[in-house]
Amino acid sequence: MISMGLVGLAAVISILFGIRYFATREFMAYHAVISGKAWAELERGMQTAILGMLRVCAAGFVTYGVLLLWLLLPLKRGEAWAAWAILTSALTMLAPILWVTIWLRRFEPKAKTPVVPSAVVLALVLAGAGLAFA
Repeated sequence: MISMGLVGLAAVISILFGIRYFATREFMAYHAVISGKAWAELERGMQTAILGMLRVCAAGFVTYGVLLLWLLLPLKRGEAWAAWAILTSALTMLAPILWVTIWLRRFEPKAKTPVVPSAVVLALVLAGAGLAFA
């Protein structure tokens, strides 16, 4: 049960990140710090490209969250493949996200990139999937 709760919480957080990125009308504050420009200083074409990339990221977050929710069903039945699928998805989705947030922060230490939330979601998924093997 704890395993499912941890993975379920990670799923909800991922979906909420996706909703936040879908709803934004401009880049995040940390993007402005990294780029050294305010949103209004960017050309309209650049704004459109950035919003497009943010929407793609949003789709990834929502898709990942929904995937985790679906994987709770076989996880509850004790099917080991589901835990392996959760671990694999964490390595291909969450590990790169955490790496990029750290990389951006190292580029510009003043940028408040979402390192902690990214690490928390990764930790929740790893702990949840790991407990499924116990």
